[in-house]
Amino acid sequence: MRTAFLTLLAVAGGWRLVGAPVQEAPAKPPIEIRLVGASDPDLERRIEEILADFPELKRHRTRRFEILTDLSGPEAARDGQLLERTAHAVDDFGVALGYPSRLETPREVRHLAIAFARRDDFIRFSRGRDGVDGTWLGGYFSPRGPHLVYHNAADHPAVRRARNRIDRAAEPDRNRSGDLVSPHEVLDEYVTKANAAVVVHEATHMLLHDGGIAPADSMQSDWLLEGLAGSFEPARPDRRFGPLRPTNGRTEEFRELLAVGDEPTLHDLVSRRRFSPDRNAHACYAASATLCSWLARNRPMALRRYLDLTGTMTDDGNEQDIPGDADGDHLVRKFEEVFGDLARLEREWIRSERAAASIPLAVVSPSEEAR
Repeated sequence: MRTAFLTLLAVAGGWRLVGAPVQEAPAKPPIEIRLVGASDPDLERRIEEILADFPELKRHRTRRFEILTDLSGPEAARDGQLLERTAHAVDDFGVALGYPSRLETPREVRHLAIAFARRDDFIRFSRGRDGVDGTWLGGYFSPRGPHLVYHNAADHPAVRRARNRIDRAAEPDRNRSGDLVSPHEVLDEYVTKANAAVVVHEATHMLLHDGGIAPADSMQSDWLLEGLAGSFEPARPDRRFGPLRPTNGRTEEFRELLAVGDEPTLHDLVSRRRFSPDRNAHACYAASATLCSWLARNRPMALRRYLDLTGTMTDDGNEQDIPGDADGDHLVRKFEEVFGDLARLEREWIRSERAAASIPLAVVSPSEEAR
């Protein structure tokens, strides 16, 4: 029943399952949310405009974030702590790559986050304020704001349908430890992980954009932008997270692809600015998040050089990025200028991931067949 309900959510709602965590050090202490002091005039103006349209939103503040939300007090505090922990993880990432000063945010400058309890309000905000179709999103970062916006995963239609089915026919299930758990507990755990994934992913986009490391207005490729954000997603919300950790919220999904030899090739990822429409999007996200985490741990200075190099690329109007065309060849050359031979790096990366997942080397993947 556990598998059936979570599969229903993944298919019907587009929500992604989060894999089993690796036990690591506990998270940092919670950050208390208090509203003290003033903010910059432009941010105050934007907050007033949003509150005029959505008066039910309440205002909260952490050290680096202003939060407008109609979530409950405990939920707002939880998300505030998660946003602050994301900022700490991004700081650690910046230090590892050698440019901490670009990630330091003065105390008086805060990032704006808008969190809706109801999905309908999220969709109305996304369409009316950002011109974004939010019907298929759990959240997004808008550099036009700038702000990040998301809604509570518990209000997603697929989650509501699953909860209704549970109410009609609920039977206990066993978790990984063999303990009996109710289907409601399974669903609540899923919602918690889904919310954490969205909050951390979009906050990472915002922080890397504001820090000038991965600007949203550059022509950096999806594998890099989405891969970096995905590499911060927590495998478990109450544990430390970030690309410097051996696993993230996408790791289990990538290992499942690797076990059956169905992972995207490195060439397929880096030769396109946008993920290939011929590949499953979840596979591209999982592979990119795993790759970015591996590069951050094993090639940090090269990853920084690549970020600096591609961060200056601007939109020239060319969106047709097919392997073999001029732009695809150009992207591969840029990658190899920094990281070296593509095939050699791929062999090292895949072998490292197989070893970490205890996947037998006898399994031959499409990427190995191409070699």
